[in-house]
Amino acid sequence: MIRFILLGCILSGMGVAGRTQSISDSTKRWLLTAYAETYFAASPSTSKGKPFANFLFNYNRNQQIDINQAFIGADYAGDEFRMQVAVQTGTYVTDNYADEPILTRALLKCFAGIPLNKTKSSWLDAGIFPSYIGFESTQSFDNKTLTRSLLAENSPYYMTGLRLSHPAGKKLSITWYLLTGWQRITPLKGNSLPSLGWQWTFRPSEKSNINWSFFAGSVKPDADRKWRFFNNLYWQCERNKWSLTAGIDIGAEQTFQGASSYHFWWSPVLMGGYQWNTQWRSALRLEKYSDPNEVIALAGSGLPVIVNGISVNVDFQPIRDLLCRAEWRALKARNPVFPTNLSPANQMNSFTLAVAWRWNKKM
Repeated sequence: MIRFILLGCILSGMGVAGRTQSISDSTKRWLLTAYAETYFAASPSTSKGKPFANFLFNYNRNQQIDINQAFIGADYAGDEFRMQVAVQTGTYVTDNYADEPILTRALLKCFAGIPLNKTKSSWLDAGIFPSYIGFESTQSFDNKTLTRSLLAENSPYYMTGLRLSHPAGKKLSITWYLLTGWQRITPLKGNSLPSLGWQWTFRPSEKSNINWSFFAGSVKPDADRKWRFFNNLYWQCERNKWSLTAGIDIGAEQTFQGASSYHFWWSPVLMGGYQWNTQWRSALRLEKYSDPNEVIALAGSGLPVIVNGISVNVDFQPIRDLLCRAEWRALKARNPVFPTNLSPANQMNSFTLAVAWRWNKKM
């Protein structure tokens, strides 16, 4: 009920803000934003209303209409200060923020920053940010496919701490992070060390980029500290009506405290998209996720998650801020890791429909 109340508030806010007196763009410092996405997903072997798997966090309620994510936010950009805050709800929030304190689960982002030079090309921010790892976000407009890849679902969607961003030439930008941990808002009790990270983005042209993101830290308290290292590398390009994304995650975590041996996991993904015209586009995704030691992905069956996947989606965008999507997805695992009406299965086929809407207003 809370989700649909928030959705109603978003739609009401659209009408109210639309009557705001216009101001010249040069003096507009506030940006009000809203987003909502509803979906229906169906898998014949999964019980109605149940999640598809413990390691999938988006569009994962079977055979029911629900809200994946809805949020309202406000951004401020000034000469000496900037800030962004947004509150959210949806099944994605319920599942992915389950380990966070109740009062912070609704925070999609909440940070403030100051410029470090006169040109405002370097910034120091503090707070809760969208994750710097990966090429996918929770908002459908940002992604080539409807559902998120296994790579994205099992790496952080948000981070908390300090962020220092600056250019390193005309084509390279670098951001450094000092964090509370691996997708954590509040620090882990008993862990006295922060985590570190960085993001390097190289843009050889307007239509291509290469990104390297890195994380180093521990998700355990000091008494049982095991170091985790994680690399995310991807390349994206666009040519005429085609787009291509190739990415890979490689992670390692100590087998026990002080060990010289590590448990590894990895996930490659390849996506190709085609823009048929201004309203229609489609995409194909091939992916693999391998976590043989259950460091990240945990299945209800207690067996390692080693999965191959393929998906095809078709998108229709009648207007700039409305996106209708349909996707068929097939996942096949080495072990029975997908819950069903009877016993866990080693494969899952699903069909998903989604409608996403966004709105923004400069003030």
